[in-house]
Amino acid sequence: MNLDDPKGQLAATLVHSSTDAASGAHLESTTDLEHAVDFVVDECFFAMGQAIGMRMTVDYDAVVFMREHYRAKFLSAMQAFGNRWAQDRQNVTSVAWMFAERAVRYAGDRGSIDVESARQAAADVQRYCKLHARRAGKLNPDSEGGQSRIAGYWCGDDEG
Repeated sequence: MNLDDPKGQLAATLVHSSTDAASGAHLESTTDLEHAVDFVVDECFFAMGQAIGMRMTVDYDAVVFMREHYRAKFLSAMQAFGNRWAQDRQNVTSVAWMFAERAVRYAGDRGSIDVESARQAAADVQRYCKLHARRAGKLNPDSEGGQSRIAGYWCGDDEG
């Protein structure tokens, strides 16, 4: 968490979105998106660390997996939907907490979260997000892109 930016506005302003009137597509610099994604991933790691606390450590390979896995998903989501961090921060960090709790559960008595525990937690989060998005879409079918918020960040189309 950036102490100079407690409300997470920095990532929201890192990308200066504009919209192509003809296609409705977001026009954003890849470099700006990558900076915003790095900020979001850092915030998620902070939330995961808060949730895990002193209960256990996280293996280096698990950290690498989580950073690569979610960085790719977040970048894909921002390329598709634009930078919605200001609107999605609470949802995304809440899901980061859920991820951490699931990883702790899968690690069990091992004392550290290994890459397999992280993969299993990621699969749980992806299933949760897809169900949440499907449910939200059924409850409010007219919401333009609203269901993509939580699912967009955590549940990209890939199964990686």
